[in-house]
Amino acid sequence: MKFNKLLALRVLKEVGEEALSELVNNLRMLVQQSAQLVFRQTLIVSYKNGRRLLKEILLDPDGRGKVFRDALGINASRVKEWGEKGTKPWTFALALDNWIESIKNPAIENFTEELIEEFFDSCSEAFYVIANTADQYMLEQKLSQTTLLGDQEFVEITPNRDYEEEKIIIAGPAELIKPTIVQTLAQHQLLEERDLGMWVGEPVRQNITGSPLPIMLRVILSDREGVLSGAKRVQITIPDVRREKLGWNEIKSAVGGINGYMWGEWKTSARLDGGREISVYTASEDEGLDMVAKLAVFSNQEIIGITSVRERREGARKRLDALRKKPTRIYPYGFTILNQQKVINEEAGTATLSGVYQRRKTSLIPLWTDAQPAGYSELVAELFRSPGADG
Repeated sequence: MKFNKLLALRVLKEVGEEALSELVNNLRMLVQQSAQLVFRQTLIVSYKNGRRLLKEILLDPDGRGKVFRDALGINASRVKEWGEKGTKPWTFALALDNWIESIKNPAIENFTEELIEEFFDSCSEAFYVIANTADQYMLEQKLSQTTLLGDQEFVEITPNRDYEEEKIIIAGPAELIKPTIVQTLAQHQLLEERDLGMWVGEPVRQNITGSPLPIMLRVILSDREGVLSGAKRVQITIPDVRREKLGWNEIKSAVGGINGYMWGEWKTSARLDGGREISVYTASEDEGLDMVAKLAVFSNQEIIGITSVRERREGARKRLDALRKKPTRIYPYGFTILNQQKVINEEAGTATLSGVYQRRKTSLIPLWTDAQPAGYSELVAELFRSPGADG
Protein backbone atom coordinates (compact mmCIF):
# COMPACT_ATOMS: atom_id res chain seq x y z
CA MET A 1 0.00 0.00 0.00
CA LYS A 2 1.31 3.44 -0.91
CA PHE A 3 -0.12 6.67 0.58
CA ASN A 4 -0.09 9.50 -1.93
CA LYS A 5 0.46 12.65 0.13
CA LEU A 6 0.02 15.01 -2.83
CA LEU A 7 -3.30 13.41 -3.70
CA ALA A 8 -4.48 13.65 -0.08
CA LEU A 9 -3.42 17.31 0.08
CA ARG A 10 -5.26 18.09 -3.13
CA VAL A 11 -8.42 16.32 -1.96
CA LEU A 12 -8.29 18.03 1.44
CA LYS A 13 -7.84 21.43 -0.19
CA GLU A 14 -10.61 21.14 -2.73
CA VAL A 15 -13.09 18.92 -0.90
CA GLY A 16 -15.29 21.90 -0.06
CA GLU A 17 -15.23 23.61 -3.45
CA GLU A 18 -15.24 20.41 -5.49
CA ALA A 19 -18.03 18.54 -3.69
CA LEU A 20 -20.46 19.08 -6.51
CA SER A 21 -17.80 18.26 -9.07
CA GLU A 22 -17.00 15.00 -7.26
CA LEU A 23 -20.68 14.09 -7.20
CA VAL A 24 -20.91 14.68 -10.94
CA ASN A 25 -17.78 12.58 -11.51
CA ASN A 26 -19.23 9.74 -9.43
CA LEU A 27 -22.44 9.85 -11.41
CA ARG A 28 -20.43 9.83 -14.62
CA MET A 29 -18.47 6.80 -13.42
CA LEU A 30 -21.75 5.07 -12.51
CA VAL A 31 -23.08 5.68 -16.00
CA GLN A 32 -19.82 4.44 -17.53
CA GLN A 33 -19.87 1.28 -15.41
CA SER A 34 -23.49 0.65 -16.35
CA ALA A 35 -22.62 1.09 -20.01
CA GLN A 36 -19.66 -1.29 -19.62
CA LEU A 37 -21.91 -3.86 -17.92
CA VAL A 38 -24.42 -3.65 -20.77
CA PHE A 39 -21.60 -3.93 -23.30
CA ARG A 40 -20.15 -6.96 -21.49
CA GLN A 41 -23.54 -8.62 -21.35
CA THR A 42 -24.00 -7.96 -25.07
CA LEU A 43 -20.62 -9.59 -25.78
CA ILE A 44 -21.57 -12.65 -23.70
CA VAL A 45 -24.86 -13.07 -25.53
CA SER A 46 -23.12 -12.61 -28.88
CA TYR A 47 -20.49 -15.18 -27.87
CA LYS A 48 -23.17 -17.71 -26.92
CA ASN A 49 -25.01 -17.16 -30.17
CA GLY A 50 -21.79 -17.49 -32.15
CA ARG A 51 -20.84 -20.65 -30.28
CA ARG A 52 -24.29 -22.12 -30.93
CA LEU A 53 -23.97 -21.34 -34.64
CA LEU A 54 -20.48 -22.83 -34.81
CA LYS A 55 -21.71 -25.91 -32.91
CA GLU A 56 -24.52 -26.42 -35.45
CA ILE A 57 -22.04 -26.15 -38.32
CA LEU A 58 -19.55 -28.62 -36.79
CA LEU A 59 -22.31 -31.11 -36.01
CA ASP A 60 -23.89 -30.84 -39.48
CA PRO A 61 -24.67 -34.40 -40.60
CA ASP A 62 -24.41 -33.51 -44.28
CA GLY A 63 -20.64 -33.69 -44.29
CA ARG A 64 -19.56 -30.09 -43.78
CA GLY A 65 -19.17 -30.64 -40.04
CA LYS A 66 -16.81 -33.56 -40.50
CA VAL A 67 -14.60 -31.57 -42.86
CA PHE A 68 -14.25 -28.74 -40.33
CA ARG A 69 -13.73 -31.15 -37.42
CA ASP A 70 -10.99 -32.96 -39.25
CA ALA A 71 -9.34 -29.69 -40.30
CA LEU A 72 -9.41 -28.29 -36.75
CA GLY A 73 -8.75 -31.59 -35.00
CA ILE A 74 -11.90 -31.42 -32.88
CA ASN A 75 -13.76 -34.46 -31.61
CA ALA A 76 -17.55 -34.53 -32.28
CA SER A 77 -18.29 -35.63 -28.70
CA ARG A 78 -16.32 -32.65 -27.45
CA VAL A 79 -18.35 -30.30 -29.65
CA LYS A 80 -21.61 -31.68 -28.21
CA GLU A 81 -20.46 -30.66 -24.71
CA TRP A 82 -20.04 -26.97 -25.62
CA GLY A 83 -22.35 -24.86 -23.48
CA GLU A 84 -23.89 -27.80 -21.66
CA LYS A 85 -24.33 -27.68 -17.88
CA GLY A 86 -21.69 -29.48 -15.85
CA THR A 87 -19.10 -29.36 -18.59
CA LYS A 88 -15.63 -28.15 -17.79
CA PRO A 89 -14.92 -24.70 -19.31
CA TRP A 90 -11.89 -24.02 -21.43
CA THR A 91 -9.84 -20.92 -20.70
CA PHE A 92 -6.34 -19.74 -21.41
CA ALA A 93 -5.54 -19.97 -17.71
CA LEU A 94 -6.76 -23.56 -17.48
CA ALA A 95 -4.92 -24.46 -20.65
CA LEU A 96 -1.73 -22.93 -19.21
CA ASP A 97 -2.17 -24.81 -15.92
CA ASN A 98 -2.78 -28.06 -17.76
CA TRP A 99 0.35 -27.50 -19.83
CA ILE A 100 2.43 -26.85 -16.73
CA GLU A 101 1.02 -29.94 -14.97
CA SER A 102 1.82 -32.02 -18.02
CA ILE A 103 5.56 -31.51 -17.45
CA LYS A 104 6.96 -34.81 -16.16
CA ASN A 105 9.97 -33.44 -14.30
CA PRO A 106 8.82 -31.96 -10.94
CA ALA A 107 11.75 -29.55 -10.70
CA ILE A 108 11.17 -28.15 -14.19
CA GLU A 109 7.43 -27.97 -13.52
CA ASN A 110 7.96 -25.98 -10.30
CA PHE A 111 10.51 -23.71 -11.99
CA THR A 112 8.19 -23.01 -14.93
CA GLU A 113 5.20 -22.29 -12.65
CA GLU A 114 7.18 -19.88 -10.43
CA LEU A 115 8.72 -18.18 -13.48
CA ILE A 116 5.33 -17.50 -15.08
CA GLU A 117 3.72 -16.30 -11.82
CA GLU A 118 6.63 -13.98 -11.00
CA PHE A 119 6.59 -12.65 -14.57
CA PHE A 120 2.92 -11.70 -14.38
CA ASP A 121 3.33 -10.28 -10.85
CA SER A 122 6.26 -8.16 -12.02
CA CYS A 123 4.21 -6.82 -14.94
CA SER A 124 1.30 -5.95 -12.61
CA GLU A 125 3.60 -4.18 -10.16
CA ALA A 126 5.28 -2.30 -13.00
CA PHE A 127 1.92 -1.09 -14.29
CA TYR A 128 0.99 0.08 -10.77
CA VAL A 129 4.28 1.97 -10.48
CA ILE A 130 3.82 3.59 -13.89
CA ALA A 131 0.22 4.62 -13.16
CA ASN A 132 1.07 5.99 -9.70
CA THR A 133 4.11 7.87 -11.04
CA ALA A 134 2.03 9.44 -13.80
CA ASP A 135 -0.69 10.50 -11.32
CA GLN A 136 1.90 11.91 -8.94
CA TYR A 137 3.64 13.83 -11.72
CA MET A 138 0.36 15.39 -12.92
CA LEU A 139 -0.59 16.38 -9.37
CA GLU A 140 2.85 17.89 -8.78
CA GLN A 141 2.49 19.96 -11.94
CA LYS A 142 -1.00 21.12 -10.94
CA LEU A 143 0.07 21.99 -7.41
CA SER A 144 3.15 23.77 -8.75
CA GLN A 145 0.97 25.84 -11.06
CA THR A 146 -1.43 26.61 -8.21
CA THR A 147 1.48 27.65 -5.97
CA LEU A 148 2.94 29.98 -8.60
CA LEU A 149 -0.26 31.43 -10.09
CA GLY A 150 -2.72 30.96 -7.22
CA ASP A 151 -6.19 29.49 -7.25
CA GLN A 152 -8.79 30.22 -9.90
CA GLU A 153 -10.55 33.42 -8.90
CA PHE A 154 -13.56 35.39 -10.13
CA VAL A 155 -13.40 39.12 -9.39
CA GLU A 156 -16.23 41.61 -9.92
CA ILE A 157 -15.11 45.23 -10.17
CA THR A 158 -17.36 48.27 -9.84
CA PRO A 159 -15.06 51.18 -10.83
CA ASN A 160 -17.65 53.82 -9.92
CA ARG A 161 -20.00 53.10 -7.03
CA ASP A 162 -22.44 55.67 -8.36
CA TYR A 163 -23.09 53.34 -11.33
CA GLU A 164 -23.77 49.91 -9.89
CA GLU A 165 -24.77 48.53 -13.30
CA GLU A 166 -21.28 49.23 -14.72
CA LYS A 167 -19.45 46.12 -13.56
CA ILE A 168 -16.41 44.31 -14.94
CA ILE A 169 -15.90 40.58 -14.29
CA ILE A 170 -12.38 39.14 -14.47
CA ALA A 171 -11.58 35.42 -14.12
CA GLY A 172 -8.30 33.54 -13.99
CA PRO A 173 -5.43 32.52 -11.69
CA ALA A 174 -4.97 34.98 -8.82
CA GLU A 175 -1.46 36.07 -9.77
CA LEU A 176 -2.45 36.73 -13.38
CA ILE A 177 -5.58 38.77 -12.68
CA LYS A 178 -3.87 41.08 -10.17
CA PRO A 179 -2.12 43.17 -12.85
CA THR A 180 -5.29 43.00 -14.96
CA ILE A 181 -7.29 44.55 -12.11
CA VAL A 182 -4.74 47.36 -11.74
CA GLN A 183 -4.73 47.96 -15.51
CA THR A 184 -8.54 47.99 -15.65
CA LEU A 185 -8.84 50.54 -12.83
CA ALA A 186 -6.08 52.70 -14.34
CA GLN A 187 -7.78 52.65 -17.74
CA HIS A 188 -11.12 53.57 -16.19
CA GLN A 189 -9.50 56.43 -14.28
CA LEU A 190 -7.87 57.64 -17.49
CA LEU A 191 -11.14 57.61 -19.46
CA GLU A 192 -13.56 58.43 -16.63
CA GLU A 193 -16.10 61.12 -17.52
CA ARG A 194 -14.32 61.92 -20.76
CA ASP A 195 -16.40 61.83 -23.89
CA LEU A 196 -14.24 60.15 -26.53
CA GLY A 197 -16.66 61.28 -29.23
CA MET A 198 -16.54 65.03 -28.48
CA TRP A 199 -15.11 65.86 -31.91
CA VAL A 200 -17.73 63.86 -33.80
CA GLY A 201 -20.17 66.15 -35.59
CA GLU A 202 -18.05 69.32 -35.32
CA PRO A 203 -18.87 71.89 -38.03
CA VAL A 204 -15.65 71.66 -40.05
CA ARG A 205 -16.46 74.70 -42.17
CA GLN A 206 -16.73 76.89 -39.08
CA ASN A 207 -13.39 75.63 -37.77
CA ILE A 208 -11.68 76.53 -41.03
CA THR A 209 -13.33 79.86 -41.87
CA GLY A 210 -14.11 81.18 -38.39
CA SER A 211 -11.94 83.19 -36.05
CA PRO A 212 -9.29 81.49 -33.90
CA LEU A 213 -10.89 78.65 -31.98
CA PRO A 214 -12.54 80.16 -28.91
CA ILE A 215 -13.03 78.63 -25.50
CA MET A 216 -16.25 76.63 -25.77
CA LEU A 217 -18.75 75.21 -23.31
CA ARG A 218 -19.82 71.63 -24.07
CA VAL A 219 -22.92 70.30 -22.24
CA ILE A 220 -23.57 66.54 -22.27
CA LEU A 221 -27.11 65.18 -21.78
CA SER A 222 -28.47 61.63 -21.49
CA ASP A 223 -31.87 59.97 -21.70
CA ARG A 224 -31.14 58.17 -18.41
CA GLU A 225 -30.76 60.26 -15.27
CA GLY A 226 -27.19 60.13 -13.98
CA VAL A 227 -26.13 57.43 -16.46
CA LEU A 228 -24.08 57.91 -19.62
CA SER A 229 -22.86 54.41 -20.40
CA GLY A 230 -25.25 52.66 -22.77
CA ALA A 231 -27.62 55.64 -22.87
CA LYS A 232 -28.54 58.01 -25.69
CA ARG A 233 -26.29 61.05 -25.36
CA VAL A 234 -26.81 64.56 -26.70
CA GLN A 235 -24.32 67.42 -26.67
CA ILE A 236 -24.71 71.17 -27.03
CA THR A 237 -21.80 73.54 -27.72
CA ILE A 238 -21.66 77.26 -26.86
CA PRO A 239 -18.64 79.08 -28.38
CA ASP A 240 -16.60 81.91 -26.86
CA VAL A 241 -17.99 81.46 -23.35
CA ARG A 242 -17.93 84.08 -20.63
CA ARG A 243 -16.23 82.71 -17.57
CA GLU A 244 -18.12 84.92 -15.11
CA LYS A 245 -21.45 83.54 -16.38
CA LEU A 246 -20.65 79.88 -15.86
CA GLY A 247 -22.60 79.24 -12.68
CA TRP A 248 -23.40 75.60 -12.03
CA ASN A 249 -27.09 76.22 -11.34
CA GLU A 250 -27.37 78.56 -14.36
CA ILE A 251 -25.92 75.97 -16.77
CA LYS A 252 -28.17 73.21 -15.43
CA SER A 253 -31.23 75.45 -15.59
CA ALA A 254 -30.49 76.47 -19.20
CA VAL A 255 -30.78 72.84 -20.34
CA GLY A 256 -33.97 72.06 -18.47
CA GLY A 257 -32.89 71.62 -14.86
CA ILE A 258 -33.54 68.37 -13.01
CA ASN A 259 -36.40 67.49 -15.40
CA GLY A 260 -34.36 68.10 -18.55
CA TYR A 261 -36.20 68.83 -21.77
CA MET A 262 -37.83 67.04 -24.72
CA TRP A 263 -35.35 66.28 -27.51
CA GLY A 264 -36.78 65.83 -30.99
CA GLU A 265 -36.79 66.70 -34.71
CA TRP A 266 -36.89 70.53 -34.48
CA LYS A 267 -33.45 72.03 -35.07
CA THR A 268 -32.99 75.59 -33.88
CA SER A 269 -29.74 77.39 -34.77
CA ALA A 270 -28.67 80.79 -33.49
CA ARG A 271 -26.06 82.41 -35.76
CA LEU A 272 -23.56 84.54 -33.82
CA ASP A 273 -21.64 87.62 -34.90
CA GLY A 274 -18.30 85.78 -34.46
CA GLY A 275 -19.03 83.39 -37.31
CA ARG A 276 -20.23 80.51 -35.17
CA GLU A 277 -23.57 79.20 -34.00
CA ILE A 278 -25.49 77.48 -31.22
CA SER A 279 -27.69 74.56 -32.32
CA VAL A 280 -30.18 72.48 -30.35
CA TYR A 281 -32.70 69.76 -31.22
CA THR A 282 -36.04 69.91 -29.44
CA ALA A 283 -39.47 68.35 -29.72
CA SER A 284 -41.11 71.73 -30.43
CA GLU A 285 -40.14 74.97 -32.10
CA ASP A 286 -40.99 77.16 -29.10
CA GLU A 287 -38.82 75.11 -26.78
CA GLY A 288 -35.89 75.40 -29.20
CA LEU A 289 -36.22 79.18 -29.47
CA ASP A 290 -36.36 79.48 -25.69
CA MET A 291 -33.28 77.27 -25.19
CA VAL A 292 -30.96 79.04 -27.67
CA ALA A 293 -31.86 82.36 -26.03
CA LYS A 294 -30.87 80.99 -22.60
CA LEU A 295 -27.68 79.37 -23.90
CA ALA A 296 -26.54 82.49 -25.78
CA VAL A 297 -26.19 84.25 -22.41
CA PHE A 298 -23.02 82.22 -21.76
CA SER A 299 -21.31 83.47 -24.94
CA ASN A 300 -19.46 86.73 -25.61
CA GLN A 301 -20.89 86.76 -29.13
CA GLU A 302 -24.29 88.21 -29.97
CA ILE A 303 -27.13 86.54 -31.86
CA ILE A 304 -27.62 88.00 -35.33
CA GLY A 305 -30.22 85.53 -36.55
CA ILE A 306 -32.17 82.39 -35.59
CA THR A 307 -33.32 79.62 -37.90
CA SER A 308 -35.75 76.91 -36.88
CA VAL A 309 -36.48 73.94 -39.16
CA ARG A 310 -38.16 70.60 -38.78
CA GLU A 311 -36.60 67.50 -40.26
CA ARG A 312 -38.84 65.97 -42.91
CA ARG A 313 -39.47 62.25 -42.89
CA GLU A 314 -38.17 61.63 -46.36
CA GLY A 315 -35.63 59.30 -47.87
CA ALA A 316 -33.83 57.06 -45.38
CA ARG A 317 -35.60 58.68 -42.41
CA LYS A 318 -38.91 57.51 -43.83
CA ARG A 319 -37.70 53.93 -44.22
CA LEU A 320 -35.58 53.57 -41.07
CA ASP A 321 -37.04 54.38 -37.67
CA ALA A 322 -33.53 54.54 -36.18
CA LEU A 323 -32.84 57.75 -38.17
CA ARG A 324 -35.97 59.51 -36.97
CA LYS A 325 -35.62 61.80 -33.97
CA LYS A 326 -38.52 60.66 -31.86
CA PRO A 327 -39.45 62.93 -28.91
CA THR A 328 -37.31 61.81 -25.99
CA ARG A 329 -36.80 63.36 -22.57
CA ILE A 330 -33.13 63.94 -21.84
CA TYR A 331 -31.47 65.07 -18.63
CA PRO A 332 -28.32 67.09 -17.89
CA TYR A 333 -25.34 64.83 -17.22
CA GLY A 334 -22.29 67.10 -17.16
CA PHE A 335 -20.31 69.79 -18.92
CA THR A 336 -16.74 70.67 -19.75
CA ILE A 337 -14.71 73.54 -21.19
CA LEU A 338 -13.07 72.99 -24.58
CA ASN A 339 -9.90 75.03 -24.34
CA GLN A 340 -7.50 75.36 -27.27
CA GLN A 341 -3.84 76.34 -27.52
CA LYS A 342 -1.91 77.27 -30.64
CA VAL A 343 0.72 74.74 -31.79
CA ILE A 344 3.36 74.67 -34.52
CA ASN A 345 2.90 71.10 -35.73
CA GLU A 346 0.18 71.17 -38.40
CA GLU A 347 -0.69 67.51 -37.83
CA ALA A 348 -1.18 67.92 -34.08
CA GLY A 349 -4.32 70.05 -34.08
CA THR A 350 -7.17 71.67 -36.00
CA ALA A 351 -6.25 74.06 -38.81
CA THR A 352 -7.81 77.55 -39.01
CA LEU A 353 -6.99 80.66 -40.99
CA SER A 354 -5.02 82.00 -38.02
CA GLY A 355 -3.04 78.84 -37.28
CA VAL A 356 -3.28 75.31 -35.89
CA TYR A 357 -4.91 74.80 -32.52
CA GLN A 358 -4.84 71.79 -30.24
CA ARG A 359 -7.42 70.94 -27.61
CA ARG A 360 -6.22 70.71 -24.04
CA LYS A 361 -7.12 67.91 -21.67
CA THR A 362 -10.73 68.19 -20.51
CA SER A 363 -12.58 66.98 -17.44
CA LEU A 364 -16.33 66.48 -17.14
CA ILE A 365 -18.05 68.37 -14.30
CA PRO A 366 -21.26 66.54 -13.28
CA LEU A 367 -24.66 68.19 -13.65
CA TRP A 368 -26.78 65.18 -12.69
CA THR A 369 -26.08 65.61 -8.97
CA ASP A 370 -28.51 67.44 -6.71
CA ALA A 371 -25.91 69.94 -5.53
CA GLN A 372 -22.91 71.73 -6.98
CA PRO A 373 -19.78 69.53 -6.71
CA ALA A 374 -17.12 70.45 -4.19
CA GLY A 375 -14.29 72.62 -5.50
CA TYR A 376 -16.39 73.77 -8.46
CA SER A 377 -14.61 77.12 -8.84
CA GLU A 378 -11.20 75.44 -8.86
CA LEU A 379 -12.35 72.92 -11.50
CA VAL A 380 -13.59 75.68 -13.79
CA ALA A 381 -10.40 77.71 -13.25
CA GLU A 382 -8.28 74.69 -14.20
CA LEU A 383 -10.27 74.18 -17.40
CA PHE A 384 -9.69 77.83 -18.37
CA ARG A 385 -5.99 77.73 -17.58
CA SER A 386 -3.67 78.19 -20.57
CA PRO A 387 -0.16 76.73 -20.24
CA GLY A 388 2.87 78.88 -20.79
CA ALA A 389 5.83 78.29 -23.07
CA ASP A 390 7.12 75.48 -20.81
CA GLY A 391 3.74 73.70 -20.79
